[in-house]
Amino acid sequence: MATNKEQIDLPDNEEELEDVHDSLAEKVMECFRQAKSYRSSLLVQGKTVEDWIRRLEDAYHKIHDPEELASRPNMRSYFGLVQIKTNAVGSYMRSKYANPANPPFNISPTPIVELPENKREQGLEKVKGQLLSKLIESGIPSEAIMGEDGFLLPEVARFIEEQSKQAKELLRQEELQIATDATAKMVKLIKDQLVESHFAQTLSETLFDIALYPVMVVGYENEAVVDYQWNKNKFEKVTVIRPTFRRINPVNAFFAPDSTNAQDGSFFIELTKRTKAQLSSFIGKEELGYDDDVLKEVIDNGDTHWLGLDADDKGVLDYLLVDDEIHTLRCQMMIQGEELMDYGVKLKDSECRDFFNVDIEVCDNRVIRCQIVAHPKGERTYFSASYKRIAGEPYGVSVGMMIYDRQQSINRTQYSMLLNALYSAGPMLEIDADKFNDPSKITFEPYTRIFSNPTRENNGRGITQHSIQLTFPQLFTFMTNEIRLADDECGLPSFLNGNAGLQGAGQTLGGLAMMTDNAVLGLEDCAFNIDEYFIRPAITLMYAHNLLGDDDSVKADAEIIPTGLLGLKTELNKAKELAGLVPQASELAQQGLVPQQMIKDMVRDYFESAGIDTDRYMPSNGVQSDLNNAQMASQTSGLDGRSLRMM
Repeated sequence: MATNKEQIDLPDNEEELEDVHDSLAEKVMECFRQAKSYRSSLLVQGKTVEDWIRRLEDAYHKIHDPEELASRPNMRSYFGLVQIKTNAVGSYMRSKYANPANPPFNISPTPIVELPENKREQGLEKVKGQLLSKLIESGIPSEAIMGEDGFLLPEVARFIEEQSKQAKELLRQEELQIATDATAKMVKLIKDQLVESHFAQTLSETLFDIALYPVMVVGYENEAVVDYQWNKNKFEKVTVIRPTFRRINPVNAFFAPDSTNAQDGSFFIELTKRTKAQLSSFIGKEELGYDDDVLKEVIDNGDTHWLGLDADDKGVLDYLLVDDEIHTLRCQMMIQGEELMDYGVKLKDSECRDFFNVDIEVCDNRVIRCQIVAHPKGERTYFSASYKRIAGEPYGVSVGMMIYDRQQSINRTQYSMLLNALYSAGPMLEIDADKFNDPSKITFEPYTRIFSNPTRENNGRGITQHSIQLTFPQLFTFMTNEIRLADDECGLPSFLNGNAGLQGAGQTLGGLAMMTDNAVLGLEDCAFNIDEYFIRPAITLMYAHNLLGDDDSVKADAEIIPTGLLGLKTELNKAKELAGLVPQASELAQQGLVPQQMIKDMVRDYFESAGIDTDRYMPSNGVQSDLNNAQMASQTSGLDGRSLRMM
C-alpha cells in the first residue's frame, strides 16, 4: 500500500481516542449480531444452520438428540451412519488432495505472455541475434548488405522485411519460454511455502468439515511464530512472522446475510479466543498491526465475558473459556480510508475517500488491531466451500445433512429391534396372587412344578404364560433398506468406505466401474467447489505476494490452475481402463499367456483407484475368485454388507 510522510496523528486526548476505537468496535459488534441472527434463522432442509451444527456434531459422536431420548427411554445403541459416511468422504478426498509433496495446483503462462521490461529486452536481444545469424548464414558479404549511400540494398531490405514478419512469432516463443521457466520456479517456491504454512494439515482437517458441516472455512494470516535460527555461530530463539493456513471451526464462522462465500458480502467475522500471554506477545509487533496501548489495557483489565455469550450453547461456541483466555472478534470488511487514518493506518491524503478491505480485531469492546488486509489484490484472506452449494448462500448441504433423517430412522428401528429381542427372548408370566400363599417366591424354571393354593376356588389357572410376537426379522429387513436408501440419498455406496460386500452390478468389474463413476459424480462436485472457492483464490494470494517480492526469476504473467478435480477424474479414468483390461488379462492368464501375479497387481490397482483399502482385502487367485469371496462375505454377514464397517 502506498504511504506518505504526511500522516494524520492519533488524537492526544484519551477520551477522544477511546471514542474513535469504540466507534469501529461497535460497528463490528453490530455486524456480529446480524450474522448470528442470520445463521440462527436461515433454513436449510427444514432446519436452521445453528441447529444443523449442533445436531451434526452430536450425530458424529453418536449422541442422541434430547427429543429422541424423551420418547424412547433408555435408548443407548447408535448406528453411526453419519460417522461412517463422513469418514469415507474425508478419507477419499484426503487421498486426492492432501499430498504435501504434490499440492493440487499448477501454474501455466497465459497464451499472450506479459513479462517485466527487463525480460522483454532479453527476449528481443535473442531475436536480434538470431536474425543476424541468419544474415551471416545466407552467404551475403558485408559489402553487399549496405550500399554506398549507407542504406540497405533493395534485396536485403526485402529479406529483412520477410524475417521481421517471423520475428514477432519468434519473440513470442522466446517470451513464452522465459515465462515457462519463471512459472516452474514459482510453482517450486509456492510448494515450499505451502509446507511451511501448514497447508496439507489444514486441508486435511477441513475435508472433514466439508463432509459433515454446512460449510468449511480456512483462514490465511501472518502468524508470530517462535523459531530457532543460526546467528553466526549461535542457535538463537527468535520470533518470526510466518504466513499460515489454519482451519476455522464452522461453529465460529459468521457470514454476512448478503454473502455467498467468505470472499464476498459485506463482511466476514470469526469468533476466536486469545490468551493474555498471546496478546502480550503481540506488543511491539508493529508489522502485525496491533495497538500496544489497547493491548496493555485489555491484558490488565479485560472482561473475559464481554460478549455475553452462553458458553453452554453448542450452536455458538465450540469450547469453553479457561483461565487467562478472552474472546475476540476478527472481522474483514470494507472501511473508508478517512476512518482508517484515525487508527494510524498509513495512507496518502488522496486515498482518504477510497474504501479498503480491512482486517479488524475487537476485544473487550475495543479495537486491538486495525490494518489493511495483507492481500496484494485487496481481497479477503478467508476462504469457504461446501459439499453441495446452494445458489446465493454461503451455507450448503453436507453428506451428514443428506442422511441425517435416515440416521434417526435407523436408530429408532434398531431400538425397536433390541426391545423386541429382549421381550421375545423368554415367556412373560401372569400370576394370580390369590392362588398362592407367597407369590413372590414363584419362579419359572425347567423341570419344576408349581401348585396353586387348594383352599381357594379353582376357577382359573394360577399362572398364565404370554408369548411376545417376534418382529426382529421384519425390523431387520426394514433397517437394511433404510441403509440402502441412505446410500442412494448421499450417492456414496458402501464400497467407498472399505466394504467388500457387493451385489448386483458390483459382481462384475465393469458394473463396479459404473457404480464408482456414479458415486464419484457427487465427489466431483465437491472437488470443484474446493478448487474454485479455496485452492484457486488461496494459491492466487501466495502467487501475488511472490510477484511483489525481490526475486525476479519467478515473475511472469500466468494463471492458477487448481488440479484437485482433474486428479479425481484422472483416477476415475484409470479405474475405467483397468475395469476393461482386467477381464481380458484374466482370459489370457487362463491360456498361460499372462502370469497370475500380474492379474493380482492389476486387481489391487483397480480397487485402490476406487478408494478401497486393499490391505484389508487382499487379492486372491483371480478376478472371479475375488468377486466370489466378496459375494460370500455379503451373504454371510446378515446385512448385505452395505455401510456396516467403520473406516
